[in-house]
Amino acid sequence: MSPAVAEGAGAEALLEVRGMTVRFLGVPALQGVSLAVGRGEIAGLIGPNGSGKTTLFDCVTGYLAPDAGEVRYRGEDITGRPAHAIARRGLRRIFQQARVFPALSALENLRAAGQEAQGATLATGVIPTARSRRLDRALDERARELLEALGIAGTAATPAGTLSYGQQKLLGIAMALMPRPELVLLDEPVAGVNPTLIETLKGFLRALNAAGTTLLIVEHNLEVVMDLCRRVFVLDSGELIAAGPPASVQADERVLAAYFGR
Repeated sequence: MSPAVAEGAGAEALLEVRGMTVRFLGVPALQGVSLAVGRGEIAGLIGPNGSGKTTLFDCVTGYLAPDAGEVRYRGEDITGRPAHAIARRGLRRIFQQARVFPALSALENLRAAGQEAQGATLATGVIPTARSRRLDRALDERARELLEALGIAGTAATPAGTLSYGQQKLLGIAMALMPRPELVLLDEPVAGVNPTLIETLKGFLRALNAAGTTLLIVEHNLEVVMDLCRRVFVLDSGELIAAGPPASVQADERVLAAYFGR
């Protein structure tokens, strides 16, 4: 990891991306990108459309194998491992489009997410045991805790498919958090969310981070990024062009040129 990448991290690196390169039909989507997210950080990843943000998330979370480079999580090389294996190591991703089971209630969605994270099988539900009943009670407690913290406790019995777009996004975030991951990658968490829910979500993410969860956020709402994040990485045309505290990134001529053509 180069000094330029490490500068400002201020903590042991929980996630490291080293020399990440991805090409689609010979066209580079990422070109030697290196960055590190320190344990306990809230970091942001921004850039114009097509800059490579989602591609980088795909590589980190196992949805895409890079052409070159590596991903290290807790010091372990996880490059190219299956997405489910990475998730079970405590690295979770929240997608821009909410992924919920529309016919299930909000609470049932959270139960399902928690059971999947525990590796539950069909037999677990068919043949209940004292242990499985304890786990079910713990899942319900965790689910209701998350619904309350996100301000949607009143939706517990509501079918997810009838929730508003913003409520479905909050439910999707809660589903990813059911197993208490150590690192969460959020892709456009406030896109399409009304201002009231945005403030709720910002407060929730701050509290989540204060409790020990590390966050890396891709977001087009720069006001949210600059308000939440202690450090920001900027991609443009597949290259990392800037990294640092929000104030320095906002004043960087390369960033201004990428966004405004200055």
